[in-house]
Amino acid sequence: MSAVEGDVLAQGDAAIIDECRDRYSRATDAESANRTEAITDLKFGDGDQWAQNLRDERFKDGRPYLTINLTDAMVRRVTNACRENRPRIKVHPVGDGADVQTAKVVDGLIRHIEATSGADYAYDTAVESAVRGGWGYIGIEGDYIDSNSFDQELKIIPFPNPFMCYMDPASRAPDGSDAEWFIESQMIKRTEYRQRFGHIDAAGWQYMGAGDDVADWSNKEELRLAKYWRIEREKDTLCLMSDGSNKYRSELPKADTMAAAGLMIVKTRPTLRRVVKCYLLTQSKILSTTTWPGKYIPRVPVYGRQLDINGAVMRKGMIRDLRDPARMYNYAQTAKTETYALQPKAPWLGPEGFMEGHEAAWRDANRKPIVALEYKPVRLDDGTYAPPPERQVPPQPNAGFAEWGESTKNDFLAVAGMAHDPGQDAKGETVSGIALRRRQGLADVAHYDFYDNLCRSLRHLGRIIVDLVPSYYDTPRIQRIIEEDGTPKSVNINEKQMDPMTQAVMKVKNDLTVGRYDIVVDTGPSYQTKREESAEAQLELLATPLGQMVSTAAGDLIIRGMDFPNADTIADRLQAMIPAAQMDAHSDLPPKAQTLIAGLQAQLKQANQKQLALELELQAKHGLEQMKQQGETQRVQMKEAAETERTRMELGTKVHDTVTKAHTAMHDTHVKAVTAHDVAEINVAGKLLDTHASAVHEKELAKIAASQAEKAEKRPE
Repeated sequence: MSAVEGDVLAQGDAAIIDECRDRYSRATDAESANRTEAITDLKFGDGDQWAQNLRDERFKDGRPYLTINLTDAMVRRVTNACRENRPRIKVHPVGDGADVQTAKVVDGLIRHIEATSGADYAYDTAVESAVRGGWGYIGIEGDYIDSNSFDQELKIIPFPNPFMCYMDPASRAPDGSDAEWFIESQMIKRTEYRQRFGHIDAAGWQYMGAGDDVADWSNKEELRLAKYWRIEREKDTLCLMSDGSNKYRSELPKADTMAAAGLMIVKTRPTLRRVVKCYLLTQSKILSTTTWPGKYIPRVPVYGRQLDINGAVMRKGMIRDLRDPARMYNYAQTAKTETYALQPKAPWLGPEGFMEGHEAAWRDANRKPIVALEYKPVRLDDGTYAPPPERQVPPQPNAGFAEWGESTKNDFLAVAGMAHDPGQDAKGETVSGIALRRRQGLADVAHYDFYDNLCRSLRHLGRIIVDLVPSYYDTPRIQRIIEEDGTPKSVNINEKQMDPMTQAVMKVKNDLTVGRYDIVVDTGPSYQTKREESAEAQLELLATPLGQMVSTAAGDLIIRGMDFPNADTIADRLQAMIPAAQMDAHSDLPPKAQTLIAGLQAQLKQANQKQLALELELQAKHGLEQMKQQGETQRVQMKEAAETERTRMELGTKVHDTVTKAHTAMHDTHVKAVTAHDVAEINVAGKLLDTHASAVHEKELAKIAASQAEKAEKRPE
């Protein structure tokens, strides 16, 4: 008994391979009819619209079998409408640490993932498969950014051939979220196989369903493998933490780490934890086993139209119901063409022998533009000549052919949900662009279910991405995100903000590892289409009485929404002049709060300016008063100084006079004393001189007397 039959998941390589094989058989049995019809739909849409026996018979008889492929044109109208108005994934914060700012970062991260992985191709491929055959798939994979990096990122992958996928037939959710397993076959290069797994398993994976039954499943270049996803449930304990978050006990950090973070377990309950396992296997062995970090199988179906009949789910696209009307239209156009082609040309009527000598020209008269035709006159028995040949009116084709062909086309358009053919609009009718878009939209409403199913699938895709973000974007790094208008921007994620005093982690900015988010899908025209319509509406608004107010408050936004050279440069310059344009789109505060705060700040700034002006005015008045007081004081001081100086001068004059008189008296007395003293000294000196002169004279006389006496003694007697 297999593991599937016993409702117990298989354990061990051999049992898992058997389980995969059994589930593959279950899927092919459930999808056999849908796959067969879907293959026919794909071929029909590609132009294979005649039954093989009719085509062979007509080919053998040399009869035409025309294919006017209106079916493909109708399909592309639906798929191109989805391309023009691609839905967009958005997230809303719910709880467990989620906030508006982080939700904006997650939005930008999802747009980055879509841009780097070419998600538009994956979405378009899935929608086209759903519209043509009834279903398609979108996948998500994780990989390292580079061979020399530990950072990982998510990628959205396409499935060009949805027949290579086998989904749990018990799944009933419109987005496939309730599927318990998923099998996909894939081709791998033999060189890559050797590098990763060594010796090649010649068996490969040989199980193939309709649409996947390639005859040369194994060739010289590639080898077929199977990737088997299944959900396992493991017993665990769910813990309510003191910070309000829910954690599995198996995921909790060590006790000392929790204590250091101040976390405690508040409440617990036993539960079953979803674990997604992926097995890469061949016919005989499992090559690798991976535990997927998320709780959902990363494969999302995009369904066309579904109908549950007695428990059997029938899936189809829009081609299924167009096959018979398209065959009718092709046959009607073929029959009309064949009839008109066999219709005889306008014949010439004339007497026998009139073409003699000019047979070639007359026989080409209905095929070539001949300027002149010559004929040989024929003489009748009575001697007269027969009238010249004349063209006869050919038999008219059956008027019912045109009506039949038009009715088959109308039937085709009615079944296609496009009873109004835009090509049949009244000639010369003037309609606005908005009216034209609405008229075209009326024809597409009949197929809005395809677009709506894509939105459901993308909502689940967004749920899977948000579930995987904490595992793939869990390290602090600079992450590129993309704004709604397509502008790239770099932000710091998981950035720890430390307390400068204690160095403790106060907050983690843009923390992508926590939080619960709700997924919504934004539908409608693309951003570019909205931008063009918005620019047109804003230009019309500028012509109203509100135009001046709008241009003053949001002139930069109006210019930025236009498509002409240097529009962003002009908008940047206007933005610097508009206070409201300085709001931070990534602030934790909503725009309304930022506007209120900016207004209060402007009022406070204005009040500060008024207060500063008053203070300057008071200071000026106080300065003038001080200058007046200082001037008055200086005048008083100068007056007092002048009085003091005058008094001082008067006193000085008196003192000077007194001193002068005293000095004069003293001088006179001194002069007199000096004069008397001098006179006395002169008298004394005179006497001394006289005495001295007398002494000298007497001495000289004595010397003369002595000399004479000596001479007298020496003379002989």
